[in-house]
Parts: sequence; structure tokens; C-alpha cells
Amino acid sequence: MSAKLETADQLYDLFSDEERLKNYRYNAPVVTPEGFSNETFYEDLPYEEIKEIVEKEKERLFEKISEEEKSGLVWEHVGSTSIKGMPGTKFPDALLILPSFPPSKNVIQAFLDSGYYFSSCSHLDTRDLWFFFVYTEGILKYHKLTVHVTVEDNKAGKILRATRDMCRSEQWAFDDYKNAKVEAAKSKEFKDYKQGKGANSKLLAMLREKYEMN
Repeated sequence: MSAKLETADQLYDLFSDEERLKNYRYNAPVVTPEGFSNETFYEDLPYEEIKEIVEKEKERLFEKISEEEKSGLVWEHVGSTSIKGMPGTKFPDALLILPSFPPSKNVIQAFLDSGYYFSSCSHLDTRDLWFFFVYTEGILKYHKLTVHVTVEDNKAGKILRATRDMCRSEQWAFDDYKNAKVEAAKSKEFKDYKQGKGANSKLLAMLREKYEMN
């Protein structure tokens, strides 16, 4: 595991060096009480409550960014928790779309000041940066919010948006993704669930092919 980078200057330099970025991995384990698992799969996620929490995260982050700069940013709730009725875990995802890459030092500092840490880039695309925030209270206590920081033409971001939008608007897409997740949740290991829900979904296979992310 890489050493944690804790300043905007350090992170900006990392994001500007693609080879270093590819190999950077930092993760802070979440310490949970004995007998509690934050990897529980829920058939009925609290959609409205999580939606409100993710929207408040936008407000909390954006209040630390200048009016001029935040006017060029787009924040969207994505992932399973953004799809009403979709089962899953209490790990919400958000997408922060930048006008250009890498994010400015001001945006990076806003994340740090809001209690986030940078974990890694996606293995699919170095321009998909993963910032984590760990909740210490409320219904998401001991869970992480992942904010994918990227640009408009990023393929990973397009798949996140398209998955959400198709599951919201097309019943076959919703059923396909739901069934893939329920089947994957039967796995004993959390990593197998994470891999299985994507590998067994016709919707995600179609979108990966569409956006050339095989």
C-alpha cells in the first residue's frame, strides 16, 4: 500500500503523473464493532434517506469551492443507491465531473477539508479518481461514500450514468442488474460480490461494449 498523501500539492503532482497514479493505492480500513459487518447486502435500501445524504455531501463540498469554479462542476448521485428499489450495500457513489483533468488544487483541498482521502484511480482509467469519505454516524455509519472525480468524456463515468438512467427508465435493465446483484450476493467474499454483479449483468456487458471498456 502506498503512503497516504495529505496535501493538495502532493495529490495534484500525483494526478499529473500518469505512471505514478496507476500504481498508487491507499486504503484506510474502517474499524467496525464486533459482530457488525458493513458488507451486508440489503434487499431494501433506504433510497430517499441515502439520496438526501449524498445531496448534502455536494453542499458540504461545494461550499468550500469558489462560486466561479464550482459553476463548472457537475455532481451526480450514481450507483445502486441512486436507483430506487435496487438492492445493494450501503456504500453510495457520486460522480464529480470536472471541466478538465486533473482537478484543481482548490477542488482537491475542498475534499481534504471535508474529511475525504484519496484512495486510487480506477484500474480502467486513470482519469477516474476515487475519493472516500467514511461516515461515523447515521444510517451509513461505518460505510464509505465513493466520489468518482473525472471528466465528461470519461468512459467509466459514462457507464455509471447510463447504468443508473437505464435502470430507472427500462424495466429489463433494472431486472437484469438486480438479478445479477442478488446472485452475486450469494458469494461468501465481498470481493466476489463486487466482481460478480458486473460480470453477470447483460446490461453492464452491453454498456462496456458500447463504451469500449472490455
